[in-house]
Amino acid sequence: MDLPHISSSENNYNSALLHRRLSIIDLSDSGHQPMSYNDGNLWITFNGEIYNYLEIKGELINKGYRFISNSDTEVMLTAYQEWGEKCVERFNGMWAFAIYDRQKQLIFCSRDRLGIKPFYYSQYKEEFVFCSEIKGIRFWFNNQARLNEDKIREYLIMGQVIIGASRETLFNDIYQLMPGHNLTYSITDKKYSIYRFWELGINISKNQSFNFYQDTFSELFKDSIKFRLRSDVEVGSCLSGGLDSSSIVCFGSSEFKKQFNTFSAVWPGTNSDEANYIKIANNHSNSKGNLITYNDLDDFIDFHNKVMWHQELPLAGSSVMAQWLVMKEARRNKVPVLLDGQGGDEILSGYPAYINSYINELFYRLKWQEFFKNRDNWNYNGYSYTKLLKTLIKNKIKKVETNLPITGYQHNLYQAAYQYSLSSKCNFLPVYLKEQIEKTNLPVLLHYEDRNSMAHSVEARLPFLDYRLVEFTVNIPTQYKFKGTLQKTILRESMKPYLPTPIYERRDKIGFSTPIEQNIIFKNQDLFCFMENYLKKSDIWKYGWIDTSKYVKDHLFPLYSLATFIETFK
Repeated sequence: MDLPHISSSENNYNSALLHRRLSIIDLSDSGHQPMSYNDGNLWITFNGEIYNYLEIKGELINKGYRFISNSDTEVMLTAYQEWGEKCVERFNGMWAFAIYDRQKQLIFCSRDRLGIKPFYYSQYKEEFVFCSEIKGIRFWFNNQARLNEDKIREYLIMGQVIIGASRETLFNDIYQLMPGHNLTYSITDKKYSIYRFWELGINISKNQSFNFYQDTFSELFKDSIKFRLRSDVEVGSCLSGGLDSSSIVCFGSSEFKKQFNTFSAVWPGTNSDEANYIKIANNHSNSKGNLITYNDLDDFIDFHNKVMWHQELPLAGSSVMAQWLVMKEARRNKVPVLLDGQGGDEILSGYPAYINSYINELFYRLKWQEFFKNRDNWNYNGYSYTKLLKTLIKNKIKKVETNLPITGYQHNLYQAAYQYSLSSKCNFLPVYLKEQIEKTNLPVLLHYEDRNSMAHSVEARLPFLDYRLVEFTVNIPTQYKFKGTLQKTILRESMKPYLPTPIYERRDKIGFSTPIEQNIIFKNQDLFCFMENYLKKSDIWKYGWIDTSKYVKDHLFPLYSLATFIETFK
């Protein structure tokens, strides 16, 4: 990625570390990387932030350590010196790092608990290579890594690449270090081992009141925002006008006397436009709003290709491109750090599908009183009480529904592999949330966010994904997460004193959707024909990857994106 700051490297004959720095904490030369410690016995290259570095630094000073910089990177090296590989258990933040330990002749690598920061690796013969981008590894091995056809079929079946399901990537022999895992590579033996240091546990406590959960959530949320405001450069925020991002801006501005620069994608005259709510939140929090829209037909193809190249994934939808514009505008305004509400829906049960899971739980666990008590609230957002009851009484037959027109034999091949996501265990909310956070939904959103932000030298910080908040919120009893079909009850009530009334009372959910496909692709005949002709000449059309008889225009964008991805990276 083209970061604007410092490039440097450290070569120790049998190993080399290379780093491009985005300066956020300690802007001086003392914060440059690769950074050494203990007379050059330890070296680190590190991507991310350790938000509680000041607390860890204080603990280490009390143990007699001294520091020459104000960076979190030096704190990490010192923590490794003191606690070894267990140092990561003390970190609150997002990270992907590698420490070269000259004395032990090993490289210790780690990725943060939720996989906010990327870490890729590959080994060929006696060469072990790691990078924050797959392109770097492919370049090292002269682009020999072939596309992973199984992952391409996965995209066709599921409508996106399921990033969190395994260590596999879209390229054979290039792997991701999974979230919450450490990797140790022995320079002597030329072998690596991997182990998990964190997993989201499901441990529902039912002995506390709603007020207890509300108060505890508020304290954790406040602490999370406080940590993520630590910076030696300006911190702004994304703002969609929804409950999550508005809570960050309004709560943060009130509690920390912070005036935010906010950045928002708007779509005037469409159902996706939330400009009115964005304006309300900005006025309420005394924030300076920056609104971005997109309607440029001339550069659409180049725009898509650029975003896809940075993502190293085919784009499942155009919202990724809208997020790119938000990050670009933040950099143009010289705001290099943005808070964002990513993860709020996953930990707080914010998607409509979670309502179905909640009601299933009530029904199957025979909680009849609560099931029938809330029936008047269920005729909302397409959920009909009568229809739902009929569905639940039936003995459900589950099957995989493909999102794209994949051919039959490939559909059958993957039906069993993805049965887990539709199985009865996922009908019960906490387990379903764990699947969404660790395997299915959140990992791909985090990938999009990191690539879009770092492509513009912007650091995205995610208050809802403080691991303490995630562990606590996922394990809040289900009945406290909903009021009928009104979702995010804990967040909504916690933020009531801080939010403007129209946002507190919002029941609709637009999400980070865009009208790019409807308003740009489908309404411009030349652009539509160009994309469709490109698709019909591509490998996925010619070689039977899809059932062309089932193709409809709604499939065009994700299939075109896949076709250009294959052509770019094959």
